[in-house]
Amino acid sequence: MPRAAGFRRAEPGGLPRAGRSRREGNGGSRQAGCGCAGAVIAPGDEYLLTRAASPQFGKSITVRVIRERTDRRTYHGWTWIEVYQLDARGDAVDRRELYVMPAGLIRACPTRQAPPSGPGGAGR
Repeated sequence: MPRAAGFRRAEPGGLPRAGRSRREGNGGSRQAGCGCAGAVIAPGDEYLLTRAASPQFGKSITVRVIRERTDRRTYHGWTWIEVYQLDARGDAVDRRELYVMPAGLIRACPTRQAPPSGPGGAGR
């Protein structure tokens, strides 16, 4: 009987053989965007969410993090985040709770520039 693609044959003890499967590709250490799989998701961070973060993002969206929901139990490598979905100008258009893989988050360039500060400020 032929094996399905992407699956490894099990050893007699029932565990897969050592080595990479087809799904692991580059050893499973994929580094997207910020390049830090175990990075802390901080409030105010902006990310581009694509299929790398979750299959639901066939069309990518940009979000600003409100908080990470650490009170919810999830599978290893996944987390819940509360975010504002941003439009092209960086304005919040919707508040959402999303289930994502932090390793797939791509850090976005800030959409807004900070207002000038210091003596004189704007208007000089």
